[in-house]
Order: sequence, then structure tokens, then C-alpha cells
Amino acid sequence: MTTGAALIDTLPVRLRRALLIAAGIYLALLPTGWATAARSIAFGACAALALLILALSRSGRGESIPSPGRAIVGALLLWCGCAMASATWSVDLAYTLGEFRHELAWGLLTMVSFYVAARDREAWRSLVAVMLASFALLTVLAAAFAASPAGWDPARWHAGVGAFSTFLVLVAPLLITLLVPAPIGFGAGRQTLAIAAALLALLLLAARLSDNRMVWIALAAVFATASALAALRWRTTLARVPLRWLAPLVALFLVLGLFFADVAQERARASFPAETTIAQTFAEDPRLPLWDFTAARIRERPWTGYGFGKSILQDELRLALHNPILSHAHNVFASQWLQLGVFGLVAFIALLAALGWRFIGFLRARDDALALIGLIGLALLVGFLVKNLTDDFLVRSNAKEFWALCAMLLGYGVRLERAIGARAASVANA
Repeated sequence: MTTGAALIDTLPVRLRRALLIAAGIYLALLPTGWATAARSIAFGACAALALLILALSRSGRGESIPSPGRAIVGALLLWCGCAMASATWSVDLAYTLGEFRHELAWGLLTMVSFYVAARDREAWRSLVAVMLASFALLTVLAAAFAASPAGWDPARWHAGVGAFSTFLVLVAPLLITLLVPAPIGFGAGRQTLAIAAALLALLLLAARLSDNRMVWIALAAVFATASALAALRWRTTLARVPLRWLAPLVALFLVLGLFFADVAQERARASFPAETTIAQTFAEDPRLPLWDFTAARIRERPWTGYGFGKSILQDELRLALHNPILSHAHNVFASQWLQLGVFGLVAFIALLAALGWRFIGFLRARDDALALIGLIGLALLVGFLVKNLTDDFLVRSNAKEFWALCAMLLGYGVRLERAIGARAASVANA
């Protein structure tokens, strides 16, 4: 009886440890285009463990799990409700029902899993370390394959060039953790700074391997957002040693600009006639007629859209534009409007706004650790949205990575906020 009671008492702790391990494995494998069986098993374990922990919490047998806030929950449910309602008028019901499973159900379970998993600083730092290590390994593999005679096949190893470049944008804000002390970061010592420099170099290498133009603009947006917010939040500290921070930032932005120009020139040489300027390549970008065509389709069904799913009109788009690559709207906001109509678009924007507002609240907190969570969250949002102004990677692995990171930030941030409030109340009552 005593042994059984002890096992029951320690069950929540054991479940949390198991969840953290499963979440780490899933996060490491998520950006890959292989090991699908292991990734599915890890995901299933994450979902089951997170739901069990939630059930124990509700029954009073585990620690209380705070809500991320009514605004976020409400906006998320509204967006999901609009998506599910679109099944009644979808032009391709079978496709829409399949996307319910892949994007809504799996996306929601990913959010819940990582929100529950990020319960304290050890869990947060463990998950961040796993994602940074996974990024480093994948980049080294990409570079090795690119240098080999066989070459690098991103569709096989990294779920495609676009997905890989978007993964890089999602990773970029986490590099901040290598520049700040615990509990959010890993310290700012020489060894940690050396690791940060090495990972930044790998990030630039991986972005160049992707041959993607928008990744440079998105990375610039991430670092510019983080820098501006840090300058506003810690302006007194930064004012003491401005050159220590400004010089590396200026150098970084110069490097990003040079790489962007290099990739744009290479794209002009590879995809356009000789003597075509970079400006002409943008003016003749095939996405411009795509956006015109998408706008025309939206005007035909502005209120309801055509049904949930990024590629709901893929056959029509490919046929009309004579380009197999142009199978969706190539803009995350236009894509939402095309799928779910104006109400779905508003719900999606409301969800992003609720996330942003929550991160702003963290940033404005007096506690530096909580403020850094807000800073990372806002940089993540800005980078992801900028990257998706010319494409739509709110789908499959990138969507799950985005939702997982948002859930991690919220999960740890909300708990940290609650702990700070409890300490303040304790001091006030003393």
C-alpha cells in the first residue's frame, strides 16, 4: 500500500519528466524530412502525456496549470471555429477535412503539449537547447551534403527549401538566450558567446544555402525588432556601453544586406535573361500575377472563402497561371482570406494580436526575465510574419514549430508571471 501510494504521489513528476523528453525528441525531429515514424511516436507521446497531466491538474492531483489568457483562448477558438464552419461550403470537402486533422487537430495538440511542458526554467532551457542543437546539426548536414558530389536535397532531409529557410527564421530569436543570464538564457560568458557566434555563423551559412531572398529580410526583421525592443526596455543599461552593442549589430545588418544582394543577383542570373537587373526581377516576379488572380478569387467569395486548407484552389491556380509552383496564395493573410473569408481573416489577425499583446505585457514587466520572454516572443512573431508576406508556411512542420515556440514562451511566461505575483503578494502581506 505504501509503495502504491508513493507511486501515485510521484506520478505527476514522472509524467512531467516523460513529457519533457518526448517534447524534446519531437522538437528535434520536427524540421527533418525523415524519421517520420519516430517523429509520430514522439508527437503521440507528447499529446497523450500533456492531456493526462491536464486531467490530473483539473482533478487536483497535480500542480495547477494557469490559463494563457482569455483573449488568446477566445481568438484561437474563434479561428478554429471559422475553419471548421468552412466545411459546410468548401469547394473540396475531402481536402478540407484532411487539413482539419493535419493543421487544426495536430496544431492544437502541439500547442497544448509545449504549453504544459514549459513549466519552469529547466524545461524552458532544455527545450531551447534541443532546438538550437537540432538546428546546428541540420545545418552541418546541409553544408556537408551541399559540398558532396551528390549535393543537398532539401526536400529529402529538411522538408524543402522554403520550410528550411522558415525554420531558420523561427530559430533566430532563440539565439538571444545565449547572450543573457539565467533563468531565460545560458549566461553571457566567453564560452557562451563563442557558441552564440558559431551558431550565428551557421545561421548565415544555412540561409545562404537556401537561396531564398525573403529569409534575409525576415532575419533582419527579427534582429531589428529584438534590438529596438531591448534599447527601449533597457535603455539606461545600453546607454552606458552603446558601441558594445551597436558595432556588432551594424556589422550583422551589413552582412545580411550583402547576402541578400548576392542571392538576388544569383536569382536574376538563374531565372531571367542576361542583363536583367535586380529591380526587374522583382517587377517580373511571378507572384504578382498570382496575387492579382488571388484577389479576383477573393472578390468572388469575400465573406466565406473557399474552404480551409492552404492549397484549396491549387488546381485552378496552376491551370490559370501555367506554373506548378503557384498552388496557393503566397501570402499568409491573403491565404487566410481565400480559405476562410473575411471573418476567418479577422479571427486569425485577432489571434496574432492577442499573442502580441501578451508578449508586450511580458516585455513591460519589471522582472527582466519575464521581459526577455516578451522580447523573444515579439521578435518571433515579427520574423514569422515578414517571412510569410511572400509565401505561406503556416502549414505542416513550420506551423507546428511556430505554435510550439509560442506555446513554450506563453507556458513559461505565464508561470513566471504568476510566481512573481505570488512573491509580491507575500511581501505585501508580510
